[in-house]
Amino acid sequence: MRRRYVVLSVILIAVLMVSTYFFVENDVLNISSKQTLTIFCATSLEYPLNKVDADFMAANPDVNVEMMGHGSIQVIRQVTELDQRVDLLMVADYSLIPMMMYNTVDSQTKQAYADYYIRFATNKLVLAYTNSSVDANEINASNWCQILTQPNVRLGLVNPELDSLGYRSLMAIQLAQDYYGVKDLFLNLVTNNFSPPISSIPNGSNYTISVPDVQTPVGNKIILRASEVDLIALLQTGYLDYCFLYESNAKQYGFNYIELPDQINLGNPAYASNYQRINIVYAHQRFETVTLDRTGEPIYYGLTIPSNAPNPQLAEEFVQFMLNGQGKTDFAQAYQPVFCPSYTDNIKALPPSLQSLVTAEP
Repeated sequence: MRRRYVVLSVILIAVLMVSTYFFVENDVLNISSKQTLTIFCATSLEYPLNKVDADFMAANPDVNVEMMGHGSIQVIRQVTELDQRVDLLMVADYSLIPMMMYNTVDSQTKQAYADYYIRFATNKLVLAYTNSSVDANEINASNWCQILTQPNVRLGLVNPELDSLGYRSLMAIQLAQDYYGVKDLFLNLVTNNFSPPISSIPNGSNYTISVPDVQTPVGNKIILRASEVDLIALLQTGYLDYCFLYESNAKQYGFNYIELPDQINLGNPAYASNYQRINIVYAHQRFETVTLDRTGEPIYYGLTIPSNAPNPQLAEEFVQFMLNGQGKTDFAQAYQPVFCPSYTDNIKALPPSLQSLVTAEP
């Protein structure tokens, strides 16, 4: 009887091994038989794109979407400097695409990495915080500048060398200094807390913010990170008290936030001339061949399909899904609606399948 149990056990194990091999092998085959769509995006887009990706794969079972988030500058550098082959590229500052991709040539294809962008969404800056932030019960739209400069308040900033939110936050701080009439706000909040300093030099009503080659906070006032997602995690855990975020991210993650005036938040085209008073100048050697100096302007997100994309047609289908399909609803539900028609700087360069979804920039 004991021998019979042993024989039955051996048979059962063999059957399980064969079944497991069969299912694993089939699963591997199913994955390998799918087309892969590779998307590199600004980290501020990860929240809505997670839902868009899932819905796109549900509607297209033969497609596997792989998405990776970086700061917007890093998103493009992955393609132009690190030779990553990406099907779709999406950044929080559309103007980085022509600046970094139009005059940069792929050594293999001998083509510029891109020759158009689609400007598809906007946003605005807010000051985010939680109930555990220092003076959370006291802060408001009138006194936030004073509260941020208090020695015991920790402020999170994004590295302006890596991400659009980084240089936009610096612009907002300088604009706030003028709007509220808070003398030396930029000096006390930014310049004095970095070594070498990030300085802001006035020229009449304009300012030039100089970002050194290395950004190193001194003391405990400033917490500098690579992207929004890093600041979001630190704010959630109480490691910092306040940080500038895009309004969509503040809503997505349920933070309290101060709405900044349109003169400051970089979200209202009516104040474009005010935003243009602020210029960011980089002293970075790595940017010698590509000028990244920035002038303040309203926030617009941009996308492009790189000229060396492995699956450009699949990327076109995804853009259609996002701008005029279920993806458009997903973005709206994530507090960041896309506009359709969107805008482009070169409609003739667009794939024919996308031309009906865009209009030439005014």
